Amino acid sequence: MNYDPAHKDILDDILLTIPNVKAGKAFGYPSYKIAGKVFAFVGGKGMAIKLTEPRVAALVPTQPYYRIFEPAEGLVWKAWLTIEPDDPAAYHDLEPLFIESIEG
Repeated sequence: MNYDPAHKDILDDILLTIPNVKAGKAFGYPSYKIAGKVFAFVGGKGMAIKLTEPRVAALVPTQPYYRIFEPAEGLVWKAWLTIEPDDPAAYHDLEPLFIESIEG
């Protein structure tokens, strides 16, 4: 499977310090779970997090590295947000979004 280890390392540092978040696998990729439920995973050039469809739609136009998650051409998961920043350090600014996903 394809993912950038630099993104995973930073996400591990951020997400695995949040109470009750556990590392795992989802779709063959590193993932993050709360109470056994996947809320985020690392893949491709970044990551994806689970939110609500309206929230994803509202976020997509706010950053050039946000888009609706499309795991395969023509297959769109509207309640998942892909985040692909050039610099993985950008994830540090997204902790409130990660908390929102967890609490979702």
